[in-house]
Amino acid sequence: MENTNVVGNVLDLKTAVCREFDVNELHLTIVRGAGQWAWTWGYVKAVQAVKNKALRFTVTGRKHKGWVYIVLNGLDLFDIYYTSKQDKIKKVENDIYIEDLINTLDISIERIAAYKS
Repeated sequence: MENTNVVGNVLDLKTAVCREFDVNELHLTIVRGAGQWAWTWGYVKAVQAVKNKALRFTVTGRKHKGWVYIVLNGLDLFDIYYTSKQDKIKKVENDIYIEDLINTLDISIERIAAYKS
């Protein structure tokens, strides 16, 4: 299935087919769940709700530097978009359960083989 949140290679939330959700609640869930893990993602800043369709923030991790967008898809699962500062998509992960969200983010933003799980 083609991802309708992408135009060319750029994330487009203006016309995105994703569900609205309580972005602030998701932010609190990540902060509570990630705890100090989030500090390893580099300087996390510019945390924003985007029209109640996405939570976005910037990171400067070992593996990803740029924006991270988390959206709720039609299956009530999360899609994560890792983009450059210009919103060019670098990586997409689809259908992530809430209980797997922190670990999925950590693996894609920071974790390297030298780290012990």
